[in-house]
Amino acid sequence: MSRVIPAGSGRQLSLPGRFARELVSAAEGGFAVTVRHVTIPPERPGAQRRRPHRHEGCEEVILILAGTGEFEAGGTATPVGAGDVIVVSPGEPHRTRNTGPADLVSLCFFPVPDLPRVTTEVPWPDPA
Repeated sequence: MSRVIPAGSGRQLSLPGRFARELVSAAEGGFAVTVRHVTIPPERPGAQRRRPHRHEGCEEVILILAGTGEFEAGGTATPVGAGDVIVVSPGEPHRTRNTGPADLVSLCFFPVPDLPRVTTEVPWPDPA
């Protein structure tokens, strides 16, 4: 059955370095996909960056809604901003950083109903 997910709804998640609301998932209505609204605040000088993570067996598609940042994967950091779309390969360690003065806001889409089951935080040497 089709549904409209009202603005501001969804389950607030406790994730390191970002604020996330899970709008669609198995836990949020029995859906076969996961959609999250994610806000990454500006980095504080001297603060430790959040670690990368990966999603085993599924891609991630990220639509940047507002702000500026960098997408890091495969040893490369690529600038991103509003309107950019990022496609992350299954199992690839990655992270998105806020490099601007305002929040970096995105929608993240996953073709799985239970994202925690396929997500792992990974070690990554941090030059900063």
